[in-house]
Amino acid sequence: MIQYLDRVGIALSVLLNVLLGGHSNQTFSARNYEWQRQGRWNVVALIDAACWWLFKDADHCATSWAYWVARRKMGE
Repeated sequence: MIQYLDRVGIALSVLLNVLLGGHSNQTFSARNYEWQRQGRWNVVALIDAACWWLFKDADHCATSWAYWVARRKMGE
């Protein structure tokens, strides 16, 4: 059941990102970390705080971004 909820959460994050104009295979967390790296306005601190509180995952956005970059490079 946990794995199912995790996949649904990822799908909803990708959907939110796409609705806001992001890449079709990138989560909202990964997009915000990418913005942070570019010095743009972002909500990384808010997302990471929520994920730490819920899942004890302090670097959620950085991890999501690294996973997205790795998956993107595999597809090239």
